[in-house]
Amino acid sequence: MLISNDFNRFIHGVVLKEVQKIPFLKISALQIAIKPRYLTANALKKILKVIDDDYPKDKDNEPFSYKKLNELDFLRHIAFIECLCAENGYTLNLEKDKNV
Repeated sequence: MLISNDFNRFIHGVVLKEVQKIPFLKISALQIAIKPRYLTANALKKILKVIDDDYPKDKDNEPFSYKKLNELDFLRHIAFIECLCAENGYTLNLEKDKNV
């Protein structure tokens, strides 16, 4: 089953917005660092897909669109993002506001 529009809205409206609040993320395995707050949502999304070794890619090694992921791959990607942030000392607040 492919992810729903609600999942897609969640990654864009909650997860990526939370990551963009972080001033600095170090990716030790690649020996790079990024400043998410200065990146557009699309640039940040692309970087997170590329650095996630387990993110599904096509035969040309291009990451799939979020819309083409199944639910398990989608949840694994969110877990990867949470772990990356935790390694840098940040805890993401992924609870949606009940008034939204």
